[in-house]
Amino acid sequence: MKIYTDINYTILALDDAPTCWEHCVETEQTREKMFGTLCDACIQGYKYEPQYEFLFKEDGNHERDVESGELLYKTDEDGDKIQIGYACYPFVDYKTLTLIQKQYEDSQKQIKVLNAQIEYMSMMSGIEMEANNE
Repeated sequence: MKIYTDINYTILALDDAPTCWEHCVETEQTREKMFGTLCDACIQGYKYEPQYEFLFKEDGNHERDVESGELLYKTDEDGDKIQIGYACYPFVDYKTLTLIQKQYEDSQKQIKVLNAQIEYMSMMSGIEMEANNE
């Protein structure tokens, strides 16, 4: 699966590239394994960002920049941070994501009911409908 994110690592899309994106990560995990049955709108409430190896002091505390106080990371010979993997986590409130998912599921139920009603009305009126591929 491909994960497309913006500059802040907010997930924009899975597998199909959106019109504007900054990062693309290919992972062996499937959509179902990572997100279960979450709809696209919920998935866009997640970030998928690289994680880097921290630099520690001898006493086990994190090393920090003296001026800014920011955490420091181990670097390779080129001065680039050493990446140790990716983290996938929601940045939108859990209750909001739950509400979005519920609304999506409810809309899918409504679509099924409407399609069944259309199919029934078409059958009753003798109109042949194109087969639904879902």
